[in-house]
Amino acid sequence: MIRNNVEGRERDVLRRFGEPTWNNPVVRLIDARGEDLVPREDGVWSTGGQLGRMAAALAAAERPVPGWLRLSAHETSAGDVETAVFAMT
Repeated sequence: MIRNNVEGRERDVLRRFGEPTWNNPVVRLIDARGEDLVPREDGVWSTGGQLGRMAAALAAAERPVPGWLRLSAHETSAGDVETAVFAMT
């Protein structure tokens, strides 16, 4: 985590990644060299969105994507949520 409103080392990291100060939080998924595994994306606030990006980053790094992560990303993505109503008498 890098705070975007302080001087020093954290400001240096912001500059390295071209991130503006005082912006909304952004999650970047990077490799050991500091390169983005998936493109930077603003406004990903949902659990499903973040889990999907994590799975994509693992795949881009040619690492295994755990089944629980794929399932959790699928179950929490907004497009796949359905409603069921059950009644009992």
